[in-house]
Amino acid sequence: MKRLTLDDIKIPKPDFSASKSTKGQLVFNWLIEWIKNSLECGIADIGDFIPTKEELALYLGVSPATVQNSIRSAKNMGYFSSKQSLGTCIADFYSQEIKATDDLCHSTITECKIKKIVLDGNYEINRPIPSITEFAHLTNISQNTIRFALTNLARQGYLEKVHIKGNKYNWIYKKEFVLSDDERINGIDDEDCTLTHQLVEKIRKYIEKTYKYGDKILPNQAFSNMFDVSIKTVNDAMKILHSKKIILARRGRYGTIYLGKNKTQKTSFTSQERKRSVIPINYSYSWQKTLEHLKKYIKENYKIGDKIAPIRELASILNVSPNTIRRALLDMFKDGYLLSKRGKTGGIFIVDMPETEESYRWLAINPEVVKFEN
Repeated sequence: MKRLTLDDIKIPKPDFSASKSTKGQLVFNWLIEWIKNSLECGIADIGDFIPTKEELALYLGVSPATVQNSIRSAKNMGYFSSKQSLGTCIADFYSQEIKATDDLCHSTITECKIKKIVLDGNYEINRPIPSITEFAHLTNISQNTIRFALTNLARQGYLEKVHIKGNKYNWIYKKEFVLSDDERINGIDDEDCTLTHQLVEKIRKYIEKTYKYGDKILPNQAFSNMFDVSIKTVNDAMKILHSKKIILARRGRYGTIYLGKNKTQKTSFTSQERKRSVIPINYSYSWQKTLEHLKKYIKENYKIGDKIAPIRELASILNVSPNTIRRALLDMFKDGYLLSKRGKTGGIFIVDMPETEESYRWLAINPEVVKFEN
């Protein structure tokens, strides 16, 4: 078992200019071709680790988010598997049992819900379906997960992503969805099969196996990385575990502790500690709320290649703390929207414009803008 490098890649890069397919689809196809070629030529073996998404993104000339989504698609099909703190490795995709029985299959669940909404809405073939934001509101699933599921459905020929102008696009219904009995039962009707409820059970089993009563457990971000889900999904799962008194979620440096299986045990926490344990209704951090506002501000005031304002200036504009802006920017760095450069001419630069469909909806209904455009 070894770690492959960029020098081990012996096939040409995808030609993004010569195809009408999206970058994500081309990167997905390229990844599978590269892995199969490497295995056939003896360059790679099952279990070898591939380069990081940042390295592959720089090599291919795309954003890390594009590479991450393509790897996730390939992982759902059994080509890759993830190992905690180590990275992504080549899976035995020739095996009959491609997926482990305890996989969360969040994309499959999301795809089922999207299919159900489209079928119940009687959408016509070759007509647009709801936007990513609308699906997110209807399903209570994050926009990133919705976007990933829609991309998978487009890859299967059910949908087509059609650009309108700039970063605006529509998802077109191309082939009629058909729900199997398994999809109807496991993907939609049974609430316990949703990603959040599956994650609740995964985290519960993990902490019961790993910790003793009163131990401080891992932070939410660590569980997000461990189970390859969004921080929002982890927050929702933690809220459920807190309500069931399996954990006691405390703010800040106090951390979250395990209350144990025996609910009759009396805790030794003071009244002040219990006050600190109160979880907000949405159980979300301020940087997550700020992130969408920051994306909108950047989209409305900058273009690709521009250097954005300093952190303290952004904090003043959005009326939040510099630490909140810093954490939101970190998320945008990970998604490949921003790039940091050092030196006199350095700063934070935009390399890919974030998608904010809410702004398009606002423009469509704002009478002043409509009047101005006319």
